[in-house]
Amino acid sequence: MIDRLWLQPPLAIARLGPSPVPCDNYRWGPSDLSARGSGKTTVEPAPTLDLAPDGTLTERTPDRAVFKDEHGWRPVCPYFELHGSWTVDGTGRTGPLTEAVLAQFGLGLADLRWQVAVANHKAHHYTQSPGDRIEARAEVRGDDHTRHPLDGTSPQGAAPQDASPPLVGPGRRLPLGAVQVPAPNDRLPELRLRFTPAVGAVYGPTDLPNEPAAPGEPEAYLLPPERLILNPDAVWCGFPLAETSTDPRTMPPGLFANAENQVSLGLIDDVCDGTVTVTLPGGLSATARIVASPPDFAPDRRPFVSLADGLVDRVRRAEVQDPAYLADERQTALEIRDLFERILETMGNINVDVQNERVGFPLPVPEELTGVVLGLTENGRRRHRRFVALEVLEDLLREQPELIGRVVREPVPDDPGFDARMPVAMRGADAAALHLTRRQYDLLVAWARSLRADTEVGS
Repeated sequence: MIDRLWLQPPLAIARLGPSPVPCDNYRWGPSDLSARGSGKTTVEPAPTLDLAPDGTLTERTPDRAVFKDEHGWRPVCPYFELHGSWTVDGTGRTGPLTEAVLAQFGLGLADLRWQVAVANHKAHHYTQSPGDRIEARAEVRGDDHTRHPLDGTSPQGAAPQDASPPLVGPGRRLPLGAVQVPAPNDRLPELRLRFTPAVGAVYGPTDLPNEPAAPGEPEAYLLPPERLILNPDAVWCGFPLAETSTDPRTMPPGLFANAENQVSLGLIDDVCDGTVTVTLPGGLSATARIVASPPDFAPDRRPFVSLADGLVDRVRRAEVQDPAYLADERQTALEIRDLFERILETMGNINVDVQNERVGFPLPVPEELTGVVLGLTENGRRRHRRFVALEVLEDLLREQPELIGRVVREPVPDDPGFDARMPVAMRGADAAALHLTRRQYDLLVAWARSLRADTEVGS
């Protein structure tokens, strides 16, 4: 019998894009991390699955990574693969489910059910009006290999609590993406579902002015006529945000069109998030999360604080306090180097001089040098390029044992805010000064302490 089901990955992030061609898989390649090297990041193509309109699935390895084409950004379209554990003749097994595994228990593809439910609740987050929710669902049998659109609609007032004007009115649809179940074959027998996000468009109410603004008037938001589909009577269209200025749901300000006038124009994009659920007869099921977000405008740059870092910080924060964890010097060094590689990649993606001005000049601007336009930015990149060679960083920390506490911002609730500590001039999601996760910071401190402990007295 099949004992348990789960989906891999349990969480996937799709990225919007207008191109009809999905982005190929790629991985980070070797970078020049020698003491005098460039430190540049490289990416290299990886095996990629192509899904035809009829559900045929094939594998290929592209010769290069392509992120944009003549249509624009290529969307990132993740697959969810069904895994499970089962017992045959008293022997337990674990792995991807296939049509052959189902057949051992008298099941077929038609017995498999996929349910995908996604929503865009951005407007509802502000207004709390039920009619401002935008939601879409699709239910697909395992033997149905056609593409199913996720057409977003709003509650149409069928129940008293949903009696508010719907943002997406009767007969209208706001595309939130599509799903498709590939047909398994001998080379690729695993059971999967692919999620394709929307194109990355903005939609507005049917009465949105569609002409350039007159001189002296606020900037107009011009949208194609086919995207003017929203109901102008919905609460979101004309929502007076000034009346809720003390409501934390409206902070930080500037997250909506017409922010300068504090009245929403009623614009909505086509991002969404939701769940992917698969079930078998008897009630066995598995659920994964899907998030659709904007394109990664620097796909070859990794942030030094990622979603993965945040999740690890919540479930494995204490392990860096364990002496046994630090005793594995090779693994610890690899983790530290990965952090500083990502710091260097972030440095290559930001203008520190501009950010420095935005947050109130926390850093003194160096004297201008011939041929160097952005002094702070160049200085930061040059310094961090050296630190990906761990020998350089180790020597620096041995010579200055107090360096981490002095120049790296500690993640504490009562931090005073922007100053010259690193990360410099960068804002977090809460609009406060950005910092490492507690786990990252504690590991860095513990690693630096261990270096000093190994240093000869008086050296």
